[in-house]
Amino acid sequence: MKQSTIMTFKRFLNYFNIKESFKEKRLNSILQKINKGEDITNVEKSFLDRYGDIDETEMRDHMMLSMSSTYKIISDMLERERKVICNLTDRNGVINSPIISITNDYENECCILKLRSGEMCKMKDNFLYNIIYDVELDQFSLEAHDEYFEKIPVKK
Repeated sequence: MKQSTIMTFKRFLNYFNIKESFKEKRLNSILQKINKGEDITNVEKSFLDRYGDIDETEMRDHMMLSMSSTYKIISDMLERERKVICNLTDRNGVINSPIISITNDYENECCILKLRSGEMCKMKDNFLYNIIYDVELDQFSLEAHDEYFEKIPVKK
């Protein structure tokens, strides 16, 4: 076969932009829109304004977290004024309201989320949680991953 028809590994990586970080990909897509003369959204303007302050670790998903880990991550995000949406479900369906504050109630083994809508929502210790970053809206979403139960040892 000819050399030109064989895709080298380096070219393969460039084709999928694997070596490029998410932050760089996002910047390049915004710059391409500007270069084409298209209008950019307010979220994209905000991204450009905060580009130097953005940490790569900030723009990632957190999966299968315990309640205490979720509490630490959300309280850190709220201190840095990041928007976190509560997408936990209650009897009426998905809550879908921004979180204002979070408190950890060690005695009752739960965390209490205070939402902008005025509601209070409880996170329980027997759930695993995900915090998902939404690229388009530049915000995080709190979701329940799964409920787990501890096995009780039974003696015969």
